[in-house]
Amino acid sequence: MHESILKERQLTTCTTPITLQDIRTLKELYTLKAETKELREPIVRNIIKQRVVGRACVESLKNALYSLETIYIDDNTGHRLLRLDGMKQIEVDLTYEIRELQKDIYYLEYGEDKFIDYLAKFMPEFRAYVNKGVNMLKGKHFSAFITDRDGTTNNYCGRYRSSIQPIYNSVFLSRFAKNCCTHPIIITSAPLKDFGILNVSINPSHTFVYAGSKGREFIDLDGEFNSFPIEEDKQKLIHRLNDHLRVMLQDPDFEKFNFIGSALQIKFGQTTVARQDISSSIRDDESSAFLEKVKSIVREIDPEGKNFRIEDTGLDIEIILTIDVDENDSLIKDFDKGDGLAFISRELGLEGSSGPILVCGDTPSDIPMLKAAMEMFDDVWTIFVTRDHELKKEVQEICPKSITVPYPDILLTILGLLSL
Repeated sequence: MHESILKERQLTTCTTPITLQDIRTLKELYTLKAETKELREPIVRNIIKQRVVGRACVESLKNALYSLETIYIDDNTGHRLLRLDGMKQIEVDLTYEIRELQKDIYYLEYGEDKFIDYLAKFMPEFRAYVNKGVNMLKGKHFSAFITDRDGTTNNYCGRYRSSIQPIYNSVFLSRFAKNCCTHPIIITSAPLKDFGILNVSINPSHTFVYAGSKGREFIDLDGEFNSFPIEEDKQKLIHRLNDHLRVMLQDPDFEKFNFIGSALQIKFGQTTVARQDISSSIRDDESSAFLEKVKSIVREIDPEGKNFRIEDTGLDIEIILTIDVDENDSLIKDFDKGDGLAFISRELGLEGSSGPILVCGDTPSDIPMLKAAMEMFDDVWTIFVTRDHELKKEVQEICPKSITVPYPDILLTILGLLSL
């Protein structure tokens, strides 16, 4: 394990240092986060190749951290405030952005052993959970590693656009992908790009299969794009829906929903729009009114409810194109991550693979993915990240070879240690 990652000499990869910045607008926040992505990517590549990282890189991360920590805090509410445009302001919870930078800096300055000790300070029974996971999975080489991202292998963030993958996270995940499995696959509800998982991930190229929109679209290890077929008439309907939602979000009464959580995500065969974030920055009555407005738009476009299904998570409104269960009857269903995994498996030739399969998730939306894996493969293992007792019970009933852990960083540490 790395005793020291940081050295005095500067790497040529740190060619665009981050300076101290006075962040006053949401646009400036997103620009800074994009700069941290550009900085973090080559750092991960060098660590994976067992090269040292120059101090200029960590100084840039410290500048980014200080720039976030000094964003204006309202004296009355204690919340940080950023301008949208002109005089309009929005409260922002930067817990994710600040904590992940702090962890990256600690990881680079003190090395992996001390970093794991550092994580253990903040999570009860950290070592017990880690040891249980390592003991369950040690010595296995997985045919496939199938995982969700947000809340599973990545801590939740108040704004998807800000959820840039941390350095330590990428090192642990990428090392596991390369050393412990043949087909590493990330299946997320977010789109692939514009703005999606490819925009927030810093793993080295050709390390993961990235599947967006619950698996309707994916990029394989060779960089080839694949997509689940959608009927032309349904494509037209979802384009109409997206146009209506874009117009609605320009309304001054609703524009704030552009800047929280998932915001508006145009996916392949699905659209997501946030109505609340993990910090509850929107009043409950406003959030509920927004939900009803979205439902009315969907009813207007699909009055019989045959083409769209609405799933409300409390944070996100997911509008999903249905798929035909059987061409010979009229049964329809939502496209879920189980359908996505089945599609990806067919395209990559995974069906009938021998060897163990590891599935990781954190919410009920990941259950179809686990069920599909149990149907397709003989030796399935799973780790779910949850503190929900009902979900824990359901996971155990579906897959006996399972454990649950309470935090993503515990799962990451298990994967990181297994890959050494």
